[in-house]
Amino acid sequence: MGDGDVVLRRVHTDFGYYEEGVIAEILARLPVKSLMRFRCVCKSWRALISESYFLKKHISYGERGITESTHRLIFLLDPPLALDYEALKSMEDYEALESIKDDVHGAGGQFALTQLDFPVTKSIPDYGYRVVVGSCNGLVCVEVDREAIMLWNPCTRGSKVLPKPPPVINSEFSYDFNGFGYDSASDDYKVIRGFTDYLAKKIMIHIFSLKTGSWRTVEDIDYVTLIMRQGLFLNRALHWLCNLPEGGSRILSFDLEAEKFQKTIPLPYDDWFFDLLIHKNCLCVLACPTGTNTFNIWMMKEYGVQESWTEVLQFSLEKYASHYDDSRCYFTPLCILENGLVLIDKIGEGQHLMVLSNLKEKEFEHVVEVAKNLEFRTVIYRETLVSPDVHTYETNNVS
Repeated sequence: MGDGDVVLRRVHTDFGYYEEGVIAEILARLPVKSLMRFRCVCKSWRALISESYFLKKHISYGERGITESTHRLIFLLDPPLALDYEALKSMEDYEALESIKDDVHGAGGQFALTQLDFPVTKSIPDYGYRVVVGSCNGLVCVEVDREAIMLWNPCTRGSKVLPKPPPVINSEFSYDFNGFGYDSASDDYKVIRGFTDYLAKKIMIHIFSLKTGSWRTVEDIDYVTLIMRQGLFLNRALHWLCNLPEGGSRILSFDLEAEKFQKTIPLPYDDWFFDLLIHKNCLCVLACPTGTNTFNIWMMKEYGVQESWTEVLQFSLEKYASHYDDSRCYFTPLCILENGLVLIDKIGEGQHLMVLSNLKEKEFEHVVEVAKNLEFRTVIYRETLVSPDVHTYETNNVS
């Protein structure tokens, strides 16, 4: 059955016979955890919820606000901890944040942290090297070794260890950037690993296709200097900030369908920019004007149109810097919340700190302090039923 076929089958339940299309329409409006329970109602419902067209409908309804869509923020991978993103968005009582810090150490709190079950196999230990590559449609891509990559759905606990990428013969190439996204044209999830030869000024990339289960190599790519490792997925492409040889910054995009880099996306004005993030399905960049102790966030409201860049946030760091008494501290926005709050990662003297800021009142609260010996990684994922195994719902039983 194709994704666009009209479903006319009749399904028997304890309540009688109904056309499958009617049941699909009802189920597609339910949250993920309800669907995970309802797949146990009968075999026909389990099969329906596993259908590719149904999963796409459910994701689409979540994006359009028809279905409740739960997002979580993973900020550690050893062990993996998730913070309720939806609770932060609706948070109004700043004093309640004190309970979050306690919850890291096991105490109860209003915004409880969840320790996720990270898959463990014979080849993947329960601790060690873990780096987030990206998140898309509920799947989180994680490097679990220098040469091992795993796709993981934290909601369903499904996982899949990918085949090892091809070896890099030329020792001059260094592993510099990566990304994970969805090619809607071929209905395929793809992983990108990028390598740079700085002496020869060449770029080479490895591309993994989940549909084919194989890697391919693309060479002789125009040279650019990327200033961020993790690519962000938006509008069928991965995006990185890069520095141009002639000076200034641009956004570099990689089209997942064509599997090639596109023209660079211009920034609001000619200057150096730092940090790329996505808010309301729009690209955003961070600017730190020279001679100031502020950061500004610009949003491209119309994709690819330079004139659509709009400054959406301006915030002074003076109050933060004076509080921490640390001239070496660095703040970078992780995400912009609907109620005007910003989640910030502080790096100072090897320690990481997540801070929730009230931009209107210029107030801030500690959310989670992370010991300096732990790696701090963040990614926002949404709860879906998408499986790491191509177009199937069943969890991959690892051993």
